[in-house]
Amino acid sequence: MIRRLINWLTILTFLLTSTGVAIFFLFFYYGRDLPDYDFLHNYEPFSLNRIHAANGQTLREFSQERRIYSPLDKIPPMVINSFLVAEDKNFYYHCGLDIHAIVRAIVSNSTQGAWYARPLGGSTITQQVAKNFLVGNDRSLERKAKEAIMSLRLESALSKERILELYLNQIYLGMGSYGVVSAALTYFNKPLDQLSIAEIAFLAAMPKAPSFYPNQKDLSRAKARRNWVLDRLYEEGFLTIEETDRAKEEPLTISQGTEEKTQPDYFTEHVRQELLNHLGEDVVMHGGLTVKTTLDPTLQMIASKSLKQGLVAYDRRHGWRGPIDHIDLDALSEEDGDATFQKTPAPPGLGDWSLALVLETTPDKAKIRLKNGKEGTIPLEQLAWAQKNLPDQTLGPEINHPEDVLNSGDIIAVSHQSNQSYCLEQIPEVTGGLVALNPHTGHVVAMAGGYDFEKSQYNCVTQAKRQPGSAFKTFVYLTALEHGYTPETRVLDAPIMVNVGGKMGVYAPKNITHKFYGPTSLRSGLIYSHNVMTVRLAQQVGLRKIEKTAKTFGLVNKLPHQLAMALGAAETTLLKLTTAYGMIANGGHQISPIFIEQILDRHHQIVYEAETSGKEQIASPKSIRHLISMMEGVVQQGTGRSLVSLNRPIAGKTGSTNDHKDSWFVGFTPDLVVGVFVGFSTPRTLGSEESGSKVALPIFKKFMAEAMVNKPILRFKGL
Repeated sequence: MIRRLINWLTILTFLLTSTGVAIFFLFFYYGRDLPDYDFLHNYEPFSLNRIHAANGQTLREFSQERRIYSPLDKIPPMVINSFLVAEDKNFYYHCGLDIHAIVRAIVSNSTQGAWYARPLGGSTITQQVAKNFLVGNDRSLERKAKEAIMSLRLESALSKERILELYLNQIYLGMGSYGVVSAALTYFNKPLDQLSIAEIAFLAAMPKAPSFYPNQKDLSRAKARRNWVLDRLYEEGFLTIEETDRAKEEPLTISQGTEEKTQPDYFTEHVRQELLNHLGEDVVMHGGLTVKTTLDPTLQMIASKSLKQGLVAYDRRHGWRGPIDHIDLDALSEEDGDATFQKTPAPPGLGDWSLALVLETTPDKAKIRLKNGKEGTIPLEQLAWAQKNLPDQTLGPEINHPEDVLNSGDIIAVSHQSNQSYCLEQIPEVTGGLVALNPHTGHVVAMAGGYDFEKSQYNCVTQAKRQPGSAFKTFVYLTALEHGYTPETRVLDAPIMVNVGGKMGVYAPKNITHKFYGPTSLRSGLIYSHNVMTVRLAQQVGLRKIEKTAKTFGLVNKLPHQLAMALGAAETTLLKLTTAYGMIANGGHQISPIFIEQILDRHHQIVYEAETSGKEQIASPKSIRHLISMMEGVVQQGTGRSLVSLNRPIAGKTGSTNDHKDSWFVGFTPDLVVGVFVGFSTPRTLGSEESGSKVALPIFKKFMAEAMVNKPILRFKGL
């Protein structure tokens, strides 16, 4: 008997020793090359960046991963408890491995034959942190061994609270959301502390199958899993039976998600690029930045609308370019024709318009069908603008019948007018930009960089370097005023010929009217935008002095010493030109365009704040007062006189280049300066009659008419 007992003890000792050696070997073998985990002490995961307007409205959110980091003490206790009961109820009692759960999983997988399907796991929250941060997610025994070893090490190195904080901020919860804060916004568009118990239980149900449960069409499985979490909360004493039953009865409604408050547009994309340029990709993509911009959402909406309508108006003046696509309805059955139409992609820039298929035309209308199956008509009067655009840039004959424009099978863009009536539309080829800023601070309050961001991300405000034409004359006249000239000083407006040397021959500028006006005051020269006297004035003042003014006002870095530069032949951007006009509007103080007012890091510490004081006086107040008076004359009597109907003090200047390739207007009130540019992406003529006053000025006028509603009428100081 004793011998048998000794034998059993020997065998047991051997087994225990062998097991210990095996465990030691496994820990040594799999633990020798595990990654360092010291960084987890201070680890801060990728977090969501938020760009806000000046009034706090969220404009855009972006990040490498959609996550909003939150310290554990800011996460509501019910959220913590829900995840614990769902994922690891023994979290505060185990050493990183839950032996009881592991044994249960082994028994269950063995009895149910689940080892070769999808075996039941026994992972703790600590193991999930080890997996997500350190050892990866591949399904293998080696990875599980490494995960177990790393979990034990984490438990000895980090507090339970730190491990839980890492888990709740790192875990993927479906629909692109990482962490509980982001998931609350994605699924319910609420912050964590405003979630109901049922909504919290739903989030706690997500780790089980984050890509499976949030199915908008069938939420029955998600609801069942949510109710299971609620039962666990009741069993662990966190809910009463009444609270549990009420939560189970609450309907499960998932929002459409909020991956971005708005889509990227020209303003927010420019801000994102500024962040990358100044802070670097690592800082920006690590995330957690709160960016307060200078944007005024109301003015931004007006800017985008005004520019779009202005570009459409120009485009319509130049006729119909044809349908977006065409389907041969005669060769197809009705079903095949409709199927082909349904597959036609919406062209970039379609915006709020709809695609329509022309079914037939009658003498007074065209019958159409939209993709949603609705049918309607385009009356003849809504086609009147669509005269053919002929190769010589003239328009074809007037429209007398819809067949003059449309044919059965044409795929076109339409806008809804009323009832079943629609209007034919056309996405413009021409582009342009509008920017508005505060002349006293440099704050950019609105920026539309093109017709449509989806159509082209090229920003005509900040990226397009074009010739400003006559809009540059303002700085020629300012240079003269700074060097002893007055608004009443007369300069001869008569033919001038300058030998520019070499193959360039003779430069002989002409006025747009093809007339000459003799001795003319500076005031009249600017008001009526006389070219010849401006060139003679530049010759008298000196191009070096004009270049200095242009550089001081930030227009150009270097101005070629050619008299054509006086008429705006040097290239600049709309943003630079508008900012330069802002320095005139504010009395001659230097400003820089500011898009970002303040940046906070994830801990709400200020990492950047724009300067708002110490602006240098770069032109004499007297010269500026004279210049503003002259520019008011442009609006009251000259090329900008259509603005008189706005009934408020406005100063400004139109600009057109040779062959009317570029059209400009920059103008200002005492507290707002606005610049408009219109042109083709690849420069070509806008048309022989398409001057700044005809193309750009109406866009400025529409913007100002809406922007100034209910605003007080301010006068220019000293005038």
